[in-house]
Amino acid sequence: MAAYLAQTRRLLKQFKTYYIRQVPRSENSHADALSRLASAIDDLVGCHVPIEVLAWRSTAEADVNTVHQDPSWMDPIHAHLTDGTLPTDKAEAKAVRQRSARYLLL
Repeated sequence: MAAYLAQTRRLLKQFKTYYIRQVPRSENSHADALSRLASAIDDLVGCHVPIEVLAWRSTAEADVNTVHQDPSWMDPIHAHLTDGTLPTDKAEAKAVRQRSARYLLL
């Protein structure tokens, strides 16, 4: 239930206004039948409850993996191996040439 509450709160943020009303059991036959069934199970009456297995979760959200790629130590080596680009600093260029000799780009 906590997952449904969290999902509901996320969805409600998208509306400017909304109205929530508690529906009495007398007006909601499904909820009333479910509560009676739950009470009957405690009394060992009606222990066989049909279970519906859902193909996917109703509260599932799309998985989004955001990738932030900061400059890496591999970038100059990759640039040198792909198109021969070297840094403008001579000492750095020499270091990149030496390090890139240890790698193979497939």
